Amino acid sequence: MEKQLLNAILALGLTHKEAEAYHALVTKGVMTAEAISKLINVQHPIVYRTLQGLDNKGWIDSTTERPKTYRAKPPKTAAENAGESQITAIEESIELIDQVLSPQYDENQEMLRQEIWTVRGQESVIQKIREVGARTKSGVFAKITGPIDDDTFNEIFTSIPPSISMTVQIMGPPIIGIDPKLEKRINIQRPYFEGKCRMFPMECPDVHAKEEFLKNVHGSRFISIHLLFGEKEALWINIPYKNNIMIRDKVWANWIIDPDYIEIVKTGV
Repeated sequence: MEKQLLNAILALGLTHKEAEAYHALVTKGVMTAEAISKLINVQHPIVYRTLQGLDNKGWIDSTTERPKTYRAKPPKTAAENAGESQITAIEESIELIDQVLSPQYDENQEMLRQEIWTVRGQESVIQKIREVGARTKSGVFAKITGPIDDDTFNEIFTSIPPSISMTVQIMGPPIIGIDPKLEKRINIQRPYFEGKCRMFPMECPDVHAKEEFLKNVHGSRFISIHLLFGEKEALWINIPYKNNIMIRDKVWANWIIDPDYIEIVKTGV
């Protein structure tokens, strides 16, 4: 039997031995199990199971006399019946899968359940920001929970695609050396810092003064950034510092798919 023909028969649900037995009955005519066994080189117990399988699947007919003889049904008829049976089975499977599992998704085929994935290392986190940002259509909202250095701020927010506007709330000193690429598309707010962080002593802060302040007052610290992309996806980024230097390999983030989380961060609940 040619390989192409064998593959076509196997695709309709027959086993390799069933395909060989059916092919033998088509090409050699009516035969007994013993004759088929010799022709396709299988033992008697196996050939009987093979022929029973062909009979159950509607590919052959058999007599009731002893010894039994077997006859192949016309190939087009047998193949069409097998194909229709498979189509029916597939349609039933699709319907069952749809009924049982589709309620886990909304009308836009988006999963309703909360998903949380962990991303480790500064480079991996930056790559994830780029990936999520690339499919974001609306603006980005961020909350930074502590004093962030300018370089880290610029690295994180310049990784967001340039077409996206951003609003960032910072609990900490202002960003002094902001990247020029960010100036026109980012709105920086410090709603809590003035009232709660009175240790910041500079009326006209500069880059050097800020660096010294962070090193002396908050040198070793741990801050979080809640980075919200639209209404569905978020990154909760966690950044440890030692002597005001970010420990890059210890940075990690949770990639969160949960509209409720986004709403909670935005409202401050």
